Amino acid sequence: MEEQDVPLPTEAETKAATTLFGEQLPLAQRYVEHLCTTGITHGLLGPREVPRMWGRHVLNCAVLGPELPAEGSVADVGSGAGLPGIALALARPDVDFTLIEPMERRVDWLAEVVRDLGLENVQVIRARAEDVQDEVMADVVTARAVSSLKKLIPLTTPLMDEDGELMFFKGRSAAEEIEAAAKQIKRAKLQAPKIQLLGEELLEEPTTIVRLRRRG
Repeated sequence: MEEQDVPLPTEAETKAATTLFGEQLPLAQRYVEHLCTTGITHGLLGPREVPRMWGRHVLNCAVLGPELPAEGSVADVGSGAGLPGIALALARPDVDFTLIEPMERRVDWLAEVVRDLGLENVQVIRARAEDVQDEVMADVVTARAVSSLKKLIPLTTPLMDEDGELMFFKGRSAAEEIEAAAKQIKRAKLQAPKIQLLGEELLEEPTTIVRLRRRG
């Protein structure tokens, strides 16, 4: 893919990106270049996603950045193209990120991007979430476009610190997913989930997050 195929952010997206990434904005732009070139050729994203790479993907993820605990740790399950893991690591360089991804070609791509961007706050692990439950313990566990809450909760709760939180990127069906996962929420001894809209003042379409904590 040639350089001219990498989309420039709109004026509104530029404003949002400047707010969310600050001094890291040049690295975020470099990340978008990776997504729109090798990310497509490696099959991590479809070519149709290129025109909306900023708004629909990178900014959609980065808007969670301000919600993360200062100098905390995040485990991103099923990282794929680094969405949300790399986008958040760029937005929050003070936070440590562990990207958990089972597919070798995706892991290789993630590792190369992390090296190119010089992200010292990111490590990439090739594994399934259930295989690292004895190794990973994070303040926050994230997932985006991985699976339904019903399946996600049993996989991710063991990765969460006692005082930690699950923060899942979801769409308009969040409430229905919560209802369908009632048994898993109860079994995992989690508090009632909260649905939060982020970026209403920054993004054309705000990001929907489902947040869950352990019961006290």
